[in-house]
Amino acid sequence: MPSLIRLQKQMPEIVVLAVDFNDDDSSYRQFVADNHIDLLTIRDASQKSNLAFGSTRPPETYIIDPKGRIRRKFIGAQDWTSPEIKNYLRNL
Repeated sequence: MPSLIRLQKQMPEIVVLAVDFNDDDSSYRQFVADNHIDLLTIRDASQKSNLAFGSTRPPETYIIDPKGRIRRKFIGAQDWTSPEIKNYLRNL
């Protein structure tokens, strides 16, 4: 999560949206507060987005282009500020 926060600050022209699938609203809000999550976040207790995207092993990250198409899926933690990833995002 810290790497995604850094990416959002370095590339404000993109939108990083963090989706939580926890069914406990207070736990979700506590996690966001305790970890200083400075990103757009939502809680999807119904897990409809999880099912729609076929997420099975969080954390998973989807790169969605400006037309709404999924361009790439990452499973697990990444260095979101690496030159390779930032270059990939710039070229979408």
